[in-house]
Amino acid sequence: MAAIKLPPRQRMINMMYLVLTAMLAMNVSKEVLDAFAVLDADLVRSERAHEQRSRVEYAAFDDAARKFPERFGGLSRDAHRVEAMADSLVLHIEGIKARVIGEAEGLSGAELTGKAEDGRDTLKALMAIEAKDDRDVLTRLLVGSEAAAPKKGPGTASDLKDRITRFRDELKDLCGARGPEMATALDLLFGLRGRKDASGTMNNWESINFYDVPLAAGIAHLSKLQADVRSAENDVVRWLYRSATLDARVMSDVAAAVVPRSSVVMLGDTFSADVFLAAYDAKNRPMITLDGGDALPLGADGKGKLRVRAERTGGYTASGTISVQGAKGMEEYPYSVTYQVMAPMLVASPMKMNVLYRGVRNPIAFSVPGVTPENLRPVITNGAVQRDGNSWFATVNTLGTTRLSAQVTLPDGSTRTVGPVEFRVKDLPPPVASVNGLTATDAKASLRKLKAAQGITIKRSEGCEFDEPYAVREYTVAGMVRGNPVDHTVHGAAFDEETRKLLNALRPGDRVWFENIKAQLANGAGPRFALPAMNWKTVN
Repeated sequence: MAAIKLPPRQRMINMMYLVLTAMLAMNVSKEVLDAFAVLDADLVRSERAHEQRSRVEYAAFDDAARKFPERFGGLSRDAHRVEAMADSLVLHIEGIKARVIGEAEGLSGAELTGKAEDGRDTLKALMAIEAKDDRDVLTRLLVGSEAAAPKKGPGTASDLKDRITRFRDELKDLCGARGPEMATALDLLFGLRGRKDASGTMNNWESINFYDVPLAAGIAHLSKLQADVRSAENDVVRWLYRSATLDARVMSDVAAAVVPRSSVVMLGDTFSADVFLAAYDAKNRPMITLDGGDALPLGADGKGKLRVRAERTGGYTASGTISVQGAKGMEEYPYSVTYQVMAPMLVASPMKMNVLYRGVRNPIAFSVPGVTPENLRPVITNGAVQRDGNSWFATVNTLGTTRLSAQVTLPDGSTRTVGPVEFRVKDLPPPVASVNGLTATDAKASLRKLKAAQGITIKRSEGCEFDEPYAVREYTVAGMVRGNPVDHTVHGAAFDEETRKLLNALRPGDRVWFENIKAQLANGAGPRFALPAMNWKTVN
């Protein structure tokens, strides 16, 4: 069941309750209070209707539990547990209503109760209550003097909220993982969080519903809670009954079924398939033959075990007959299955270039036709191959060559190695160094650019497909300042204090060098590249 579906009448009643509650923010006239009394009577009838519908479900449960105890026995006990919880909560709310009305009217319990048409004890109708506009009793008995801090204890609104929460959570636990939609619907039905009141102030559930609220509105809300409890009870009990048949299978047709373990067979392997009758009766075992007269062995489950050795590549068909005892004698059902025999072939190729690069994650295509990725294990001679989602990545450690193979797990649990494929292993091309956009190809450098630079920047060379970050390990900065040579070695990419002093001392016409630049992949893999020196004549 997708959610708790209220009857149209119940939805209309709930809408009326919302409208009337909103009207409380304006003048509370006698007509509004009387409307609450009418609404309360409808809610009480709705609660009784839900209860009667649940009684029908309980009777059906009891009957099914007697006839099919293994399937319905435990669920029937769960259903009656729901019944007990709902009865207890509805009775508790009824007690709150009696206490509140008795306090407002000055009547005893005996004076408040009477007999309904069905002979049940029932409270005095809200329409007959004189103190419908009383705002003190609900506040004093259920909330207390502080709206922001409702009082605790038996019979309070806070205690009622806790009881409803326990009831809702117990129902959700009964539905478990099989009924997430029901759990969501219960959360929506029993929304016990605070919300903004008519003035726009955030308030708690207890005070919104019972603090400084006319008696008529509070009693109608309590009746609505009772109707909600009965509605949830009925929906959960019906859901429990239907869950007993969720896993049941209705078998109406008889047909031959062939389920191969794999539709692709490697040369030298064995094609395997299960051949059986759908809606199979375990007490009526069939005879299954392959064309040519050979009978297939049957397993304990009554399924025939078809084995055809693959001697040559290509497409093939295996067919035969299933014979089974029917009501009018032996009945025969033909079956056939096609399969493909392929030579072992490993598909593994670089996705960016025809080599694997040292120190980076190389994306590769890695698969064996007819084999799922879960049954593949890569084996590489120089590095590692890892799967990331639907992609594969190879990392290699040393220059030269590497060989990549696939270890395949076959349907019978055995393994087989396919491949290998050989790759060359190379280093990425050296990166390019720059200072605030100035590179080794520039002849002159603006003093403004040099003095604004923070350090040496490294980026990948043109044509390199890998956007791996690089790190500057060290470099030497040198300059001719007013005819005097100055040089300094820096570790890391950023300019240190000495470098900044040198750059700030430069004047137009001076010359500056950045040389002995050593860069490496930021992950520390691969070689240290010696990058070309950069030297410029400074200009304004």
